Amino acid sequence: MELAYHAADRRTVLRYLGAAGWTPDQATTELLDTAEAKLRQAATPRGIWRALPPAALDLTDAGTDLARHLQGCSGLVLMAVTLGSGADALIRRLELSDIALGAATDATASAVMDGLCDDVEAEARRWAREQGLFLTGRYSPGYGDCPLTLQHDLCLALDTVRGLGLAVTPQHLLTPRKSVTAILGTADHPVTGARAGCGHCLLRETCAYRKRGMTCDD
Repeated sequence: MELAYHAADRRTVLRYLGAAGWTPDQATTELLDTAEAKLRQAATPRGIWRALPPAALDLTDAGTDLARHLQGCSGLVLMAVTLGSGADALIRRLELSDIALGAATDATASAVMDGLCDDVEAEARRWAREQGLFLTGRYSPGYGDCPLTLQHDLCLALDTVRGLGLAVTPQHLLTPRKSVTAILGTADHPVTGARAGCGHCLLRETCAYRKRGMTCDD
């Protein structure tokens, strides 16, 4: 489904730029405004979600963190969101021609993706309420000890190639790059899931947030 583009939360953009809590000056504000305008023209936001039985996705080797997140759940909701190939092309072009604007556009795209994922999740939650079901939060491959290899089966279950033009590379990365997949659990009783935390994160050794004494939730 097509999604409505909405402006990125500026605080989130600054967090992606490594400047959380900073008040931007006029020059930076103008840079971010330019990035937003260019991204809005280039992006084609689309998303999909689907409620499926647990057997629809083989989670045998998906890690203990995801298993803990889905504990008590009797079903799954899979979702995928992308900004489209135009956004990727724009960022690549700017990274070669204007490094500062390229970085600002990349951070803006990540912040916009956060909002779009919230929109798709909200649709799934409306459906769940109508069915008398409860949902956990989102959990994406690559988080905690959940391997990126799960992207292949997840995208296959959602048929993202035909539905969104979203594929998975041999390196298990999503393309277009500004895309997100996620798994939520469904249950007939309240469930919240369980976040993995830094201790099990696959990126803990190279995480830019940890180097600054922060976490990705800050």
